[in-house]
Amino acid sequence: MASIDHSQATDEQFPEALRRPAQPDIADILGIARRGWLFIIAGVVFGVFGAVAVLHNLSPSYKASSRIAFERTQSRYLQLNKVTNEPLLEDADTVGQIYVISSESIVSPVVDALSLTKDPEFVGGGTDSLGSRIRGLVITAAHAIGVEVRQEVLSQESLEKIALEGVLRNLSVTREDTPSVINVAFSSRDPAKAAMIVNAIVDSYREAGIAGKVKSTKIASQVAKERVDELKRQLADADRALLEYKNASVSNLRGGVGATHAQIALLDSATIAMAEAKARMERAASVGTENASIPDNELTTRLRGQLSDLSMHAKDIESRFGKNHGAAIKVRDQMAGLREAIVNEQRRISSSFGKDYELARARYDELSKAVIDQDGSGDTQAKLRELESTADTLRIQYNKMLEQLTATNSVEAQPSIGSDALVLMRAAPPTETEASKKRWLILAGGSFMGLMLGGSVVLLRNFPFGVFRTSQQVVQATGLSCVVLPAIGSAEDQTSLQRGEYALNAPYSRFAETLRNIWAFFAQQMSTARVVCVISSVPGEGKTTVATNLAALAGHSATRVLVIDADLHRRSLTENIAPDAQVGLKEALLEPKALSKYVIKNERLNLDVLPCPVPDRIPNAAQLLGSTEMEQLVDMAREAYELVIIEAPPMTAVVDYKMIARHCDSFVFVVEWGKTSQRVVFECLNDASALLDRVVCIVLNKADPSALQSIERYKGDRFRDYYSDRKRA
Repeated sequence: MASIDHSQATDEQFPEALRRPAQPDIADILGIARRGWLFIIAGVVFGVFGAVAVLHNLSPSYKASSRIAFERTQSRYLQLNKVTNEPLLEDADTVGQIYVISSESIVSPVVDALSLTKDPEFVGGGTDSLGSRIRGLVITAAHAIGVEVRQEVLSQESLEKIALEGVLRNLSVTREDTPSVINVAFSSRDPAKAAMIVNAIVDSYREAGIAGKVKSTKIASQVAKERVDELKRQLADADRALLEYKNASVSNLRGGVGATHAQIALLDSATIAMAEAKARMERAASVGTENASIPDNELTTRLRGQLSDLSMHAKDIESRFGKNHGAAIKVRDQMAGLREAIVNEQRRISSSFGKDYELARARYDELSKAVIDQDGSGDTQAKLRELESTADTLRIQYNKMLEQLTATNSVEAQPSIGSDALVLMRAAPPTETEASKKRWLILAGGSFMGLMLGGSVVLLRNFPFGVFRTSQQVVQATGLSCVVLPAIGSAEDQTSLQRGEYALNAPYSRFAETLRNIWAFFAQQMSTARVVCVISSVPGEGKTTVATNLAALAGHSATRVLVIDADLHRRSLTENIAPDAQVGLKEALLEPKALSKYVIKNERLNLDVLPCPVPDRIPNAAQLLGSTEMEQLVDMAREAYELVIIEAPPMTAVVDYKMIARHCDSFVFVVEWGKTSQRVVFECLNDASALLDRVVCIVLNKADPSALQSIERYKGDRFRDYYSDRKRA
């Protein structure tokens, strides 16, 4: 018997690659995609049909939009004559207006104005909505079984709240690229309704802004008026105090040395003139439409004459044709124009009275100052300057506040106050639905989702991660040699494969040539490696078919071959090539020297079989395989045969392989292509590190032929055409 060293593998012999899994590269992923192109195309088609179905079943929704811009500057007049110090509208304020437009205070008036509480789109869910359909089916079913469904009657307040929520749900207010421009959009099933609601919201927002400005203007006008009245009283008091002081000072100087009789006479004359001018000014201050207290001049006299003629003419027309006749209305309009002209002329005359008073007052002040100055009294002059300064200061404040009041009243008197929001584009009924505008986006999204679905199916069918699919992955991960056995497709071929006859029936197939490659490993070591154990990590990886077909191929090469079924748990090999056996391995272990007594000859495969026809599982199988009798049995087989192939149970299921390992010279490790986890393979190899140096090769079994064709595409068609799966005649 040949002596074989079965010492444990050292750290240098143990591959470093076992510590990391092998991952697929880009070429592997592309190969998987190329093999599953039908699924990918089907996924894309499915996605496109799904997108079309979505477009077809979507309720039509039209979106109308309007754009408004905010003025960021004010007119020069308002800048120079501002009644209130309002800040200019900045970018941050523009963002805040987005929330103002979509607020309840703006939208609620629209709900009331358009009577949206009666619109089923907002308060009834719509007749074609999913909720409405389900509700209708429930009510119909309830009526059918005789159950009365009580429908809640909502109050007006609840309806308004529901309608408001419906409007806000379909309303979108966004900021455009330009900072001061805002886009207001609304979606509805009715294009005209969508445009109408958008325009109503914009108008409500602008009206709310105008109302706020009017309110601010009224408040400012009231404050200004109160301030003007107060300053007017203060100024009148100051003027009266100044005038009284001057009169008192002049009275004290009458007949004195400083003032002459001529000066006193002039001062008295100026006093009388000032009093008369003041009286005329006060009478004209309350001028109305036709104030008789103002004397007529030539123009007003002529206008009054024309007004009298038109009045008589109007009475004549009204008596004959009625008050609503066009000629009567025209005459009344002319009369109104004449009255307005009379009032304007009277106002002009009244303004001249004010100027006359100012001149008379200035003359009086000049003369009184001259008289007082001649007195030379410092106290009198100081008091006079103080009173004059106070009156002048109050007069300046009064005039300034009066200008502000006039400006405020002019703004308030306008028929409409402009809004800060300028409508750049009013909403028009859209002609296309939102879905039609986004049809290409929806189709693209559906295609992409279908592509992802098809790709996922392909990856699930050919999951490349955590499994072995190429011999290069096995070599890189384990450092061991690797061959790939293609899967056999048809049922007839499967039967011959299980019986070990497929390699003989198709001698030119890739399957047979791969087995010859494995046999070549043994042929190189035939003098020392005559007992080969076929193992796998988990059940179902095909180690039985590999063992039987390999043995059959070796048996037809003028080599005496014995196959031993050492799987005392499943006995698949015995069922395939020695189904009629009555005795076998268990009995042979009782008398190892009589091996030939229990061996069965398979003429078709040209090999001997030591079967294992045990009806039930043996609990002490590991002890039997590791016993001295098993060693003697293997030694007898080694002497009688050139090649002994032993099939052992799976490595992860039981420990039998460890017991039989010391009797074997080499091992063939079968791994199922694309199924067995790399982690399981690594665990088995790490656990069996003592026999790692005796693993001749790893067999990737049951490889998908189409996948192999794609993976080995780089080898060309001539490589693939070299093999033939034709059977013998």
